[in-house]
Amino acid sequence: MSKSRRQENEISSSASIFASILPQEISGWKKSQQDQVYGRENIFDYIDGGGEIYLAYDFQFVFVREFAKGDAPMIVVEIYQMSSSEDAFGVFTQDTDGDDVKLGQGAIYAAGLLRFWQEKIFVRIMADKETPEAKSTVMKLGEMIAAATPQEGTRPGLISALPSEGLRPKSLRYFHTLISLNSHYFLASENIMALSPETQALLAQYEKENNRAKLLLVAYPSASQAEVACKQFAEIYLKANVQPEGKIQAKKLEDGRFSSITRKGRFLILILETEALPLCERLSQEISQKLEGQNS
Repeated sequence: MSKSRRQENEISSSASIFASILPQEISGWKKSQQDQVYGRENIFDYIDGGGEIYLAYDFQFVFVREFAKGDAPMIVVEIYQMSSSEDAFGVFTQDTDGDDVKLGQGAIYAAGLLRFWQEKIFVRIMADKETPEAKSTVMKLGEMIAAATPQEGTRPGLISALPSEGLRPKSLRYFHTLISLNSHYFLASENIMALSPETQALLAQYEKENNRAKLLLVAYPSASQAEVACKQFAEIYLKANVQPEGKIQAKKLEDGRFSSITRKGRFLILILETEALPLCERLSQEISQKLEGQNS
């Protein structure tokens, strides 16, 4: 059996499981059309202009079921199958606006849209208009999916290197490539950080003692790759010569804020912007200490 045929069979099998989890009817809403499945090759047929978000992760397919009930709002369920729980978490972090909900391993609800992740899936359930009854049904559907996926996935291990003090949890973003970074923080048109599907990156905001800092932490497959990216950032962004491993290289930018880069083996610690140089240095030092022994 060819690899492509095997993948098609795996997608079909997983989609059948998702189909069996969801009801044909719930609270008067009935399945309104045939379920749809979209993979990496045709995701843009379903999400025109937004598929890049999912393709930037190891997304496998999305299962879609629609529910209708007379003049009531339409409800759409999307279940995104990822290849890893880390990537399911990563997709979830792309948009964290809304109210926290106790569902799955992390959930957000806002204006008729419920988003959550669990194990290797990311779920979006949306009513095209928010009403009390529609919200209740959206939540019931989410509970069904979460209950049918009892396994728990693991968050990216890189998160353990972040100091907890001052971290704004909802600011955390986990990703791999430049398109994801630039969707949250435009660094440069060119890929000066040498981000790729093989890199792991965290973007986060800190607030300490009335000072703020935006942090980027990147893990590369090897120290040599981290060294190349460090040199590029120092020369192109900071317009300075690269410093030895472990040394914090900080510079005051034209807008008066500070930016810095520190290499720790295969890791790069960047403070993209902060008003306070001491905070820049303290965060870099704390993360460097937490990364001790993680270079293998």
